[in-house]
Amino acid sequence: MRPVLRSDELSAGVSPTQPEIRRVSAGETDVLLARLEGGRVIAFTPTCPHQDTSLEDATVWDGSLRCPRHLYLYDPDTGENILPARDALPGTLWKLRPGYLSVYRVEEREGWIWVAGAPEPPPATYDPDQERRPSRPPEPDAPANAAPTGPLVHPSEELGATAGEELEVELATSLRPGYLWRGEVGDGLVVVSQRIDPGSGATFRVRIRAGDPGEATMRWIYARPWDVEPAEVRIFVVRIAPS
Repeated sequence: MRPVLRSDELSAGVSPTQPEIRRVSAGETDVLLARLEGGRVIAFTPTCPHQDTSLEDATVWDGSLRCPRHLYLYDPDTGENILPARDALPGTLWKLRPGYLSVYRVEEREGWIWVAGAPEPPPATYDPDQERRPSRPPEPDAPANAAPTGPLVHPSEELGATAGEELEVELATSLRPGYLWRGEVGDGLVVVSQRIDPGSGATFRVRIRAGDPGEATMRWIYARPWDVEPAEVRIFVVRIAPS
């Protein structure tokens, strides 16, 4: 164990889901530190094991670390992948390849944060053979008594705007682990910003700028990156008038 940062230099962040994340040196490697709700400090490798995405913008969901790219969830104590591993059908984990997150033992004492120089062992649940491509992928078993599945397609909505005007679209979201809204925006529209309203915690807000006069369509889907079909589909038709 070695001291890597003074305790008062790591805050709790702006909210329980968005902790401050600090990169520090722990011997011959860099690690990321975050202080969870309640004050406990965790230490983990700087990149996601799935596709080497930086975790310096990671968030926390129900006590698990959430990768900002594909929303994979990892246990900050053991490094075990929570999602999609616990949600995947048998025989499909080789396609998702979540791996496990390297985590480090942490102690906080004498006004300092101390971190081990080597990561903890892989979690007991990790089986690398499950993530190797089989010679012939098995057909996934259908869940017993499975109900018919398919996306919830909402009726199309019409919006009006003048050329150059910005308008905001609100998309209700349940904030289920792994799910996010992704947009397909047609010619004549530009996405200016996207954010989850921290006040409600359940509204995804998108600001759109209208271009040349005419009609433009945008399609938003609510899904996890590894799903074949989305959970919801919202379609907006924007009629753009001259300014």
